Amino acid sequence: MNSSSILLNSIKSADIGRKKKKVSKRIFKTSLALVLIVFAFTMSSQSSFFQIIKPAEAAGLTHVSVVPTTGIVNQRTTYDIFLRTATTATIRAIEITFPPSFDITHATQLIEREGIRSGSLSSSGSTLKYTVFNPVRVSADTTIRLEIASIVAGNPGTFKVSISTLRGNGQIDGPTSSSFFSIKDIGTNDIAANSITGSKITDNSITGSKITDNSVTGSKITDNSITGQDLSTGFTIRKTLHDDTIGHAHGWNPDTSTRAFGILDSDISGSSSSEFVSVMVRSGNPVFCAAASGDTGVFGVYCDSPPGNSAELNYIITKLPAHDDVASPLSASTSESAPSSASPSLSSSPQTPALPDIASINRQDDSASEFP
Repeated sequence: MNSSSILLNSIKSADIGRKKKKVSKRIFKTSLALVLIVFAFTMSSQSSFFQIIKPAEAAGLTHVSVVPTTGIVNQRTTYDIFLRTATTATIRAIEITFPPSFDITHATQLIEREGIRSGSLSSSGSTLKYTVFNPVRVSADTTIRLEIASIVAGNPGTFKVSISTLRGNGQIDGPTSSSFFSIKDIGTNDIAANSITGSKITDNSITGSKITDNSVTGSKITDNSITGQDLSTGFTIRKTLHDDTIGHAHGWNPDTSTRAFGILDSDISGSSSSEFVSVMVRSGNPVFCAAASGDTGVFGVYCDSPPGNSAELNYIITKLPAHDDVASPLSASTSESAPSSASPSLSSSPQTPALPDIASINRQDDSASEFP
């Protein structure tokens, strides 16, 4: 092969190499473009897929506040609940969670609503749930107000509630905490004049420690408002004895001949100076009787004439607190005699002569004593 042939073959080989390189570059560029297209499509598909399976995070409600009408502890109170939506959505329910110290058991009455359709209230634990009957789409930035009755705050202090709006399958907005609201104890300025009546006071609810000394006067008590049922048996007791087996067992046995009786009663338990007995006898014949102090468990009844058969003895035992004896203003050298006792005593004292007892009076009446 001559030199010219060799040169021609070298030129052809170089030309073929350049063509192969160009084809290879063209294939690489095409392949790279295809890879980029596939990658972009794959990432776009994956992004759409994850957006489908991943729920949108709930937005926070705004302008969430709670306004109690009174703000006083242990009072059934109406609350205004305010919130503003952050998301346009179909609201099926609103949940309001109170602190554990609140009693919402009876808070199932909706007084008024704004910004939301009609619905019903239910309570579970510390959470109130307002469920919309026929939910519709509610736009973002819509203010909703729920006025709910009979919510009771168990303790004074400052509190928040947590509110969420719900769709059929989860939350829309929230939970979002409200601004603070205050609950306080009842103070003097919270009680209006003439506002506390009998219907506001439960049995045994006002004790001595709650009332200032000498603060309850006649002008504070309605005429005829204190009855026998309002008085403690530790202060006054009314009883009746009949001419029957029970009455006889207590010493009351009228027989048209006996004028004095010893009445057994276990409520006569204190000092004779602090217990007083008032008696009244109902009898067929007019009879005037009086009571006399006695020993523990007994007092005397003395009548100006013998009560008849079937006479009824009514008496009241009044127990008063201890008191001081009032000193006589008269000089010890006065010649005036001290007044005599209005009624005889069942027992005598060392300083005074013994007064007639029941047995002696009955003997004067030629009648047997009630007590041997």
